[in-house]
Amino acid sequence: VVSRGSCVSLADSNGDLLFYANTDAKEAGSISGLVWNRNHELMVGGDSVAGSGWYQEMTIVPNPADVSTYFLFSVGVTYQFGLMYSIIDMKGDSGLGAVTQKNIQLLNFLMVDCILAIKHGNGRDWWLLVRPSPVGQPVNNNTWYPFLISPTGISAIPYQNLGSLNSTNGGVFTASPDGSQISFVNLGGMIELYEFDRCTGLLSSPQNIEPELSVGPYPYYWSSEFSSSGRYLYVSSTTQTLSKLWQYDTWSANIFATKTLIWQTPGPPW
Repeated sequence: VVSRGSCVSLADSNGDLLFYANTDAKEAGSISGLVWNRNHELMVGGDSVAGSGWYQEMTIVPNPADVSTYFLFSVGVTYQFGLMYSIIDMKGDSGLGAVTQKNIQLLNFLMVDCILAIKHGNGRDWWLLVRPSPVGQPVNNNTWYPFLISPTGISAIPYQNLGSLNSTNGGVFTASPDGSQISFVNLGGMIELYEFDRCTGLLSSPQNIEPELSVGPYPYYWSSEFSSSGRYLYVSSTTQTLSKLWQYDTWSANIFATKTLIWQTPGPPW
C-alpha cells in the first residue's frame, strides 16, 4: 500500500485488525482513498473514497446505532470536497466488510489537514471536530466545526470561534487520554491548548503556548501527542535540516517555559 501520511485502522476488542484505509500522495488533488479488509485486500466498494494524499485527513468512528457499521470521515485539504463520510458494514462480503455508502458530503469548503474524533461523555456517542481552511479566503479564522454522532445520525452543532487565528491548511488535533483537553498545532508554529467538554462538545479556555509566526523560518510542527497521564504534550517539528521532538508540561503555570528538546535527528524526511 502506498501512503504518504493518512492511514487509519480499526481493531476489535481483542486487538485483531478489522479494516484500514489510506490515501495516495501520488494522487494528491484527486479522490484517492482506499479501504482494505483484514486480509489486506481492497474491500468491496473500497475504491475512490474521499481523501487526497495528505496527513491527518481521515478518522473512523463506530456507529452508535449499529455495532456492525462504521463511519469513515475524510476532509478535503486541497481538493474541494470539504467534509465527507462513507459507511462500512462489517456484515458485508462474508464478514470481511463492504463500503455500502460512499462520499456523503457534510461541508463543501476546503478544510485544515486535521480531523479528530472523541468519545462523548455518555460513553456511547462521539464528537467529531474539523476546522475550515483559510487558504484562498480573504481572512484567517479561528473557527471550529463540531458534529455529534449518535443513534439518530450525524448532527452538525453550531460552530465556535475561539482561540488564535490560523493562517495555514496544515495542522494537527490531539486529545488527552481522558478527552478533557485538546491541542492544536500548525506548520507556522502555533501551539494552543483548549479545555473540551465531552458532554456538550464545547471548547473553552484557550491557552496560546506558542504563537503562529508571521514570517519564517517556521518550525513546521507536524504532529503532537499527550502522555498517558495527560500532563505532558509532545510536539514534533521538521525543517530541511533537523527533525525534533519537544516536551511541554501542561500542568505548569508557564507551559512555554517548560519547553524541552528531548530528541533530534538530521532531516529532512521528505
